[in-house]
Amino acid sequence: MFEAVFLVAISAIVVLCWVLYGIRYERLVKHIDHQFSGPQSWPVVGNLSQMGMSPDAHLRNLLKWYKQYNYKNFRIWMGPMPYVLFIECKYVEHVLSSTALTYKQDPYTLLYPWLGSGLLTGNGHHWAVRRKLITPSFHFRILKDFLHIINTTSNRFMKLLEQESDASQGQVMDMQRLVSRLTIDVICETAMGTRVNSIEGRPSPIVGAIDDLCHIIPERVFSIFKRLDWFFKFTSLYRIHQQALNTLQVEFAQIIEQRRRLIQTSNYQAAQSDDELLDAKRPKMAFLDNLITAKVDGKSLTFQDIFEEVSTFMFEGHDTTASAITFSIWCMARAPDVQQRAHEEQVILYGNEKEREPTYEELQDMKYLDLVIKETLRLFPSVPFIFRTAREPSVIIDKYVPQGTTIALPIMAIGHSPHSFEEPFEFRPERFEATERTQANAFDNVPFSAGPRNCIGQKFALLELKVTLSKLLRRFRILPAPLAKQTIAQVFNANYKPGPQELKLHMPITLKSLTGVPVRLQRR
Repeated sequence: MFEAVFLVAISAIVVLCWVLYGIRYERLVKHIDHQFSGPQSWPVVGNLSQMGMSPDAHLRNLLKWYKQYNYKNFRIWMGPMPYVLFIECKYVEHVLSSTALTYKQDPYTLLYPWLGSGLLTGNGHHWAVRRKLITPSFHFRILKDFLHIINTTSNRFMKLLEQESDASQGQVMDMQRLVSRLTIDVICETAMGTRVNSIEGRPSPIVGAIDDLCHIIPERVFSIFKRLDWFFKFTSLYRIHQQALNTLQVEFAQIIEQRRRLIQTSNYQAAQSDDELLDAKRPKMAFLDNLITAKVDGKSLTFQDIFEEVSTFMFEGHDTTASAITFSIWCMARAPDVQQRAHEEQVILYGNEKEREPTYEELQDMKYLDLVIKETLRLFPSVPFIFRTAREPSVIIDKYVPQGTTIALPIMAIGHSPHSFEEPFEFRPERFEATERTQANAFDNVPFSAGPRNCIGQKFALLELKVTLSKLLRRFRILPAPLAKQTIAQVFNANYKPGPQELKLHMPITLKSLTGVPVRLQRR
């Protein structure tokens, strides 16, 4: 009797699983696998077992698949979850231009404990209200306040580079490590109006807390188990995560109160005058000030609202800009002709004045440096992926995307596509000259995203990039690491094994090198 009941139960479970799989197949699997090529997947784990276990293995396997599928759209299964990677320009344009495909879910949910429903992670009406609220923070006049901070902070950074280059005596320096000290100081002062002294090596607790969170989040992104909240809470990382969040909340609460008092003083005013003498004397406006004084439906923002948006600004503006500056330096070290032309542009603007601070207007005249930055970000995009989630069944050009599918835009693959760029692994800034772009698709290179959810801080990032590179070019010759023989094509070759002083890329969230980014600096 027992055996009969047991067999019936087992049979019922098998039938139920078969029925559920049939429903899932009809709703999801057949649409994904019949429309898109992709690597062989396995039940439950999908392609996760093929992604590798080391930080750089994920990127190596993606690079292999980009080439295998000829830089065309394909799919992978992250466990039971389908990810469709759109690389072809017309599909990228459709996704980024659509107002129906702006929803973010996986993997952005892992940022919720820190960033909540801030501008990066928020959705729907809440996101639209925040976007409208924050847009004035990047008005021309406020950007000029930010430029003042960028100039004074980058001056301190140049002194650090002079000290480091003198101490190194012609040996290599890790620009990845050094540049991150600049960008964290800039972002903290522009975001909160407070100086954290990372450049001088005396950072505030805020720096360590942000660093901890930026390391923990990617560990969760690429771990099957740590992605699960209940499992994550039993790990040592969770305690570090909570301590970092608590540190930021305590420090931010003090800073917010200080800024509130400053805003109430008689000598505080936002940037609104063209009088440079008056402008130099008044307190500089911080991103935080706009949030403190803002009203939504007649009500001030709560501490949590302010915390989310300031954290988002700092998270998006620190590592991303550091990555862009670092790889711009590396690319110019490997391309002396490009570096020479970029330096000549600086000489035309400044002559032999190495100490002069760029004005907003002068930065707009750095046309060739613009091309260098665009070409760097095409090859080394600071954010290698953008994600969307299809909340409803959707048609993207001629592809049906089932509800719940994660739409991935691999910014790196888009910029490396041989269908868009001849010799894509050659560093040629001239390819972005206007005369070379007459037949180009505007969505073949989207390092700052595009459409309704484009990067709101793009102008801010470009200010910091151009100021830093301008001052660096005027003070130093940038030389490659002497032992490095690696070409750009080899950097992105999944089978290439980096040697001494060569790049070994990975993408925790932003693009970085596990081996640092070694170059040499020689004073001019």
